[in-house]
Amino acid sequence: MIVFKDRREFIGILICVISAVIFGLYPPASRGAYQDGANITFVILVTTFCRFAGLYALAFMKKKKIFQDFHEYKTSLYAGIFQALSIIGILGGAFFMPGAVVIIIMFSYSLMLLFFSAWRKEMKLNIANITSTLTALLGLGMVLNIGSYGFSYPLIGIALAFMAAVATFARTYIFGQQSKKARHPLVTGTETFAVASFLLLLLLFWELPEIPQSSFGGLMTATAALSLTLGSFGMFYGISYLGSYKFSMIMKLEPIFTTLFGIVLIGDVLAIPQYAGIVLVLASLISLQLFDRQKTR
Repeated sequence: MIVFKDRREFIGILICVISAVIFGLYPPASRGAYQDGANITFVILVTTFCRFAGLYALAFMKKKKIFQDFHEYKTSLYAGIFQALSIIGILGGAFFMPGAVVIIIMFSYSLMLLFFSAWRKEMKLNIANITSTLTALLGLGMVLNIGSYGFSYPLIGIALAFMAAVATFARTYIFGQQSKKARHPLVTGTETFAVASFLLLLLLFWELPEIPQSSFGGLMTATAALSLTLGSFGMFYGISYLGSYKFSMIMKLEPIFTTLFGIVLIGDVLAIPQYAGIVLVLASLISLQLFDRQKTR
């Protein structure tokens, strides 16, 4: 039986699991948009703006004002910069090497969060959290079948993927720190994506957007945008409930749901080791919940 410390933790985990399911729709939907003629610039700008618009609309409805606290301007600026770098690193790295390899490198940000939080004395290292983090990464490698792609990749692709990992670690940690200051998740999210949306307009100097060629591509783009927008709500609320490290661990379910949606939407076929990887990731998350019962500060 899985034990929860309190009702707040249960709600946070539930939010994160639902967010992982929703985020899992984004990659296969994006692939559908790309196959129909859309390019990376179009998908990035549309989905990022939709995330900002969705967060801002809900914040407005709840009468949460953004950019009202002068002391938080710098923090929101940093968070937005790291959010933009994370997006560029993931999609840029995938241009030079398989996306599965990029995802594995990017998800190493959980290890960064774990050791950095321990260094900051916000949590303690133990066998449970170290083993669970490493096991989850191994399981993801099996799910994404990275061995089938070989092990020779261009340096620029590896550098971009590690940039994504560092940027994701930094912005996730910042989100966690902002939640400790009782900042509303919608305020944090809206300010972050306002900055990120502005910075990503610089992509227009790299290439102009190319729209999908049919209604199918438009539907896939809309699905990707909806997935990321709804998932963003869960991301900011999930971090406010659980903290940055535990959030990062549960979000390792995202590639699993992406893989499963790939079977449904575009007919992908899984091998037995990939199913074993799914079991390994689930086991690592359950063991973390059972054996690492410390409260994070």
